[in-house]
Amino acid sequence: MACRKVFTGSKRKLVLAFDLGTTFSGVSFVVLDPGNVPRIQTVTRYPGQEAGDTKIPTIVYYDKDGHPVALGAEEPPLPEDTEDDDEWQAEPLKLEWFKLLLRPGTASLTLNEDIPAPQLPGKKTIVDVYADFYGYLFRCARTFIQETHTAIGALVWESMQDDIEIVLSHPNGWGGPQQSTMRRAVIQAGILPDTPAGRSRVTFVSEGEASLHYCVSSGLLSNEIEAKKNMMVIDAGGGTVDISTYSFKSAEPVKVEEIAPPNCLVEGSVIVRHRAEALIRGRLVRSKKFSAEAYIQAIVQEFDKVAKKRFKGTADANVKFSNLINDRDVGAGIRNGALKLTKDEMCSLFDPAINAIVNAIEDQRTAALAHGSVQTLFLVGGFASSEYVFERLQSHFGGCGLTAQVYRPDAHANKAVAEGAISFYVDHHVSARVARWTYGTAIKVPYDPSIPSHAQRTHRVYKDATGTYMLENAFYPLIQRGTQVAETEDFSRTINFHSPKDRKDTDLTSIIFAYRGSSDILPTFLDEDEDSFVALCKVSSTVHDVPSVDGYLVGQPTYYFDHYGVQRKAEPAYRMQTVDIVISFGLTELKAHMSWVVRGKKQRSPASVIYEDDFAITVPG
Repeated sequence: MACRKVFTGSKRKLVLAFDLGTTFSGVSFVVLDPGNVPRIQTVTRYPGQEAGDTKIPTIVYYDKDGHPVALGAEEPPLPEDTEDDDEWQAEPLKLEWFKLLLRPGTASLTLNEDIPAPQLPGKKTIVDVYADFYGYLFRCARTFIQETHTAIGALVWESMQDDIEIVLSHPNGWGGPQQSTMRRAVIQAGILPDTPAGRSRVTFVSEGEASLHYCVSSGLLSNEIEAKKNMMVIDAGGGTVDISTYSFKSAEPVKVEEIAPPNCLVEGSVIVRHRAEALIRGRLVRSKKFSAEAYIQAIVQEFDKVAKKRFKGTADANVKFSNLINDRDVGAGIRNGALKLTKDEMCSLFDPAINAIVNAIEDQRTAALAHGSVQTLFLVGGFASSEYVFERLQSHFGGCGLTAQVYRPDAHANKAVAEGAISFYVDHHVSARVARWTYGTAIKVPYDPSIPSHAQRTHRVYKDATGTYMLENAFYPLIQRGTQVAETEDFSRTINFHSPKDRKDTDLTSIIFAYRGSSDILPTFLDEDEDSFVALCKVSSTVHDVPSVDGYLVGQPTYYFDHYGVQRKAEPAYRMQTVDIVISFGLTELKAHMSWVVRGKKQRSPASVIYEDDFAITVPG
């Protein structure tokens, strides 16, 4: 286990980490006391389930008015009996898997037809639902801490509540739009104030990086931590599988660098369940008794709890859903209250996910070759409890001369993300990350008919304020995919804005794009591979803050003689303003701003960063 440093802050602080998962969620926390070594803890008491469990189902029940009536493991209230038919109460709407509604519009995260698409109730937005669940996790954490930590108590909680920091974990493939939505939900839940200071108390971490920190802080990597050794973390969860590859730069203190672009697949355990439900429905459609929805759901739930985890790929599976021996339908494969699924049927439920995971791991190992081979793979997360998944990965990477060892923690590390998120905040082992995409902005370029890509766009040529023929929407990269980025490192490009002298503009604006295409040759213009460009955010500054230089059109006289014969300076035709577009990754959140020079000193704008929508499914938000 890595040695943790004493907290050197001036006052006590509470940090909460919310792991809102597709199927299960949890909270970990740390109380930072000046002069003491931080100790990471996890909430193990929630309403509706036995004490000791570290996670609750990610489920919300809503009434007809959109109010949450039960969350997590709580049982929803039953409709009340009434003699008045007009007073009939509908059963609460069960909402689950809503996390997947936030996934980006990346092809690898959208093309899987087995991804469930839950419907939000009534007028609820995705921010509302996230706020409801974050608020519930916060209340559960507050109660747990107040009731179990006598050294803290209610009074001490109140003294710390203005300094609470929140760490939110999310899949590797998520970015600014998702982070912005999650931050809004925390504020809407009333956990933090809607002020610049309040918003700054939210920190984000990818689930892959959180899992790495868990493996280090819990001692799971104690035999693997040595300088220049590489390892991979596969966080196989309910909805997504996050794959991250790292290299240890030093063992004491532990310093780690990411060495390959992280990956994210929507191939978690809920996708296997979704395939199983489709298979079971098809099998039972002609059964007079077992085609009823209650039986189908009972069988699916039993598959999810037992058969999915125990299946090893060597035998048929019997999904036991009833203890009644007369629960049988031989034609449907049901005997003695158990549905038989053949080995081939079971494999067909898992194999698409496993094959995708294997391919993604191979891609990561190839991308990391410049830093040496990756021989240690750590499998964590809820889906890691599947024996078949573990056996397939172990067989593939442990054999065929690949000499990679797949490890799985005994406890399946279902709390890896929540505790790892706190370790990320406290220990901060990762000092460099790899850009997952190529990031840049759109600029105007002088038209040159001798360049084929320009000649193809002759119909888009226009004359700008300087009198030069130009083309818009040329892609100007700031950072290339695969570039290793230090936390303190900025990437910038200089851009000149030209505008007519008499225009009353109020802002200089630039849009940051991510290129997600597979081509090694970057497109010159945004419309060359339009579907692979995503507008991430808009950064702007007030035009009056940036110094300008007057300019004249080509051939325009700079002086003229008035009717008295006096030489006078001609009115400039345009103004030019020069700024640097700067992006940084900070911790795990992309940020952008503009900067410029005034009297030899660099100025930085209080830039407004507005994230564009980037969701696989259009949902109210």
